[in-house]
Amino acid sequence: MSAPRRAGFTLLEVLIVLVIGLIVAGAAIPSAHTVDDRWVSADACILQADLEFAQARAIATGQSHRVLFAKERDVYQVESPPGVLLEEPLSKKPWSRDLAGTDKTGTRIVEVDFAGAAALIFDAAGRPSAKGSVTLELGEFKAVVTVEAVTGKVTLDLP
Repeated sequence: MSAPRRAGFTLLEVLIVLVIGLIVAGAAIPSAHTVDDRWVSADACILQADLEFAQARAIATGQSHRVLFAKERDVYQVESPPGVLLEEPLSKKPWSRDLAGTDKTGTRIVEVDFAGAAALIFDAAGRPSAKGSVTLELGEFKAVVTVEAVTGKVTLDLP
């Protein structure tokens, strides 16, 4: 007659389940934490691309282009000539981006400074009106899009 088998788990089985649980938790926690970071990064990349496109279009058309920021509404728009809202090339809608969204829970424009102005103008040669930057923020995450003087080179910094 064999000895009765005891019910329960062996130490090895418990350790395997524990390790699998830790691996799953380790993969899930960082991705949940970086959603705001990814959102700000995406918005900053779109802003960078919009600024570069406005500069290239100013050169191609020989007409000045203005990017006007409304910090209090978290919106920016692209105009050419200044005062006339352009059509966004892909959507064919007015070129105005609301970063915070209709519910105002998205990315915020926390600082705009182009030599004290809230607008950047690229002249017909693509030169910016001033050196400056735009700081975007969501939660604790920030991104800074900078435009260099003279060349108009647009860079993105994710501090």
